[in-house]
Amino acid sequence: MPKVVPEYKEEARKKILAAGREVMSRKGYRATTMDDIAEYVGVSKPTLYLYFGSKDELVIEIVKAFPEQIREAAMSIDPAASPLEAWIAVLDFFLDHNPEQNALFYELLSMIPRNPEIARRFSENMALGLEKSTPEIAEQQRQGIVCGGVDPRTLTLAIIGLFQGLRYFSLVGVVGRDELRECWIELGSALLGYRGSPPGGKGKEPGQKPVASPMVKKQR
Repeated sequence: MPKVVPEYKEEARKKILAAGREVMSRKGYRATTMDDIAEYVGVSKPTLYLYFGSKDELVIEIVKAFPEQIREAAMSIDPAASPLEAWIAVLDFFLDHNPEQNALFYELLSMIPRNPEIARRFSENMALGLEKSTPEIAEQQRQGIVCGGVDPRTLTLAIIGLFQGLRYFSLVGVVGRDELRECWIELGSALLGYRGSPPGGKGKEPGQKPVASPMVKKQR
């Protein structure tokens, strides 16, 4: 029997993860079977079990991969772009996302009280996001790119909370995409200390320095 090279195995895992996310987005986590995923990938179910021992094991890996989606969205813009432009790019990615994939995120989130492993993965994702973003915002404050006067961890928590809230509004359809985006830009401008229209808005010059915002306490 020929050996499976590590590179092929990793590529196969990624393909199965993407298929699992797609099928679960369409059918929902509970209604999806490993047979459904194997059929979508085009392999036998025994082959699927060579990579993932169960549907729960597969879904845990899907949750683990959520931060990578956000990182890829943020990395998709010009490295010289402002912090606000990066946050706009992340929101645009999820607003343009298939609504069914956003629904899957919240379905898996609802499993936290009953599934300790899912809860641990989501907790690790949040901790990782805070660990990476907080020092970046602190450095941006030091450079004067982002307005100072607010604890960087608090600012990071506020931005993540706002993001998830707008993502929820997008899913339920109470507010339209354009209004959500304008709201995100306006709130981001206030939190990060931009005055006037920010990137993606009207009349904002890219690279404009932030100024003290009414929502941001000035340093003494």
